Amino acid sequence: MNRINKLRELHNEQLEKYCEKHKISFTSIQKLLDSEKTKKLFKRTALIQQNIDKEIDNAIENENR
Repeated sequence: MNRINKLRELHNEQLEKYCEKHKISFTSIQKLLDSEKTKKLFKRTALIQQNIDKEIDNAIENENR
């Protein structure tokens, strides 16, 4: 886990330098990235739920045959 934290820290430092260079708010970029992560997690969760529902429907159809 220590290596992951170091990489995360390094990425944050690079992003902060980039934001300073281009005069962009670092906190705004962080919020945008967090919202994108959340959106991807919701999308993945919805896909998993869709697959579960499909499997349940298939199981019910197979029982009814």
